[in-house]
Amino acid sequence: MSILNMPSDGLFNVLIFLTRALVRLGPKSRSELLKACGAELDAVDPKHLSQSLTRWTELGLFAVDDGVIALREPYRSLLGRNADIAEARLPKVAREIALAPDNNARFWEAEENRSADFSRGLSWILAQDVYALDTSSHQRVATLESTQVADDAKRMLQNDTRWNGLRTWMLYLGFARGGAQVTIDPTDAVRDMLPGIFGRDESLPAPIFVERTATALPVMDGGAYRLKIEEVLKDSNWTRPSEGHLSTAFSHAIQRLDREGLIAAEKKSDSEEGIMLTGVDQRPWRSMTHIRRIQAKKGK
Repeated sequence: MSILNMPSDGLFNVLIFLTRALVRLGPKSRSELLKACGAELDAVDPKHLSQSLTRWTELGLFAVDDGVIALREPYRSLLGRNADIAEARLPKVAREIALAPDNNARFWEAEENRSADFSRGLSWILAQDVYALDTSSHQRVATLESTQVADDAKRMLQNDTRWNGLRTWMLYLGFARGGAQVTIDPTDAVRDMLPGIFGRDESLPAPIFVERTATALPVMDGGAYRLKIEEVLKDSNWTRPSEGHLSTAFSHAIQRLDREGLIAAEKKSDSEEGIMLTGVDQRPWRSMTHIRRIQAKKGK
């Protein structure tokens, strides 16, 4: 199974219950942990708890030692000792795990691919024109995918179970926003990664910012998973960004972060290599050579 298969082990709220219980109670046997999460209650489906526990143990969030289940390091330290804080930090941790190379080694395999189906579907949808993309129904998404991906075996979203799973996990992991229909928007995911992207640098050449983002989030422009997906897309039915131009999804995220005051997109020189943001109807939106991180003032 996979995290996109929500009827079995793809429910993020179940992951939250399991994580909160381990943060609050510490390491427990499998039966004790499931009981603490309500497995014996009539309103709770114990299969969802058990299967989600198995899945996220396989992915690496949980560790089993002599029958005792605990949060694996470094995630235990990252999540902390307070259940509420751990829940707030969990999307970032789960995103890191889902996109980890070890969980995407069997990238094109249909079975036993860990979280690769999520990475494939997310890479594909982030490559689309987010202003023109219709996410109102699975049928519309599946039809678009079938026109772009010639190989049936490499299509990711040809059943509604996978689409519903992708839609749910995109929202939870910061790659989309909810509403009447899902809006593809990776701003939250990129925002979470800003400290790692900049490191000790206050300002980065725009191409380096893009490169570091692709390393941190390999489903974004230039990322390892994204490039694998773009290789199978037909140019006749998909608009490949021109050299130095970003996708509409990444462009929108940069613009939002700039407006939030977390970064400043700057054009320092016409002679320096830069990037171009892409807007509605694939029109050039804004060019920049550098992206500067704006540190929050102390006390705010």
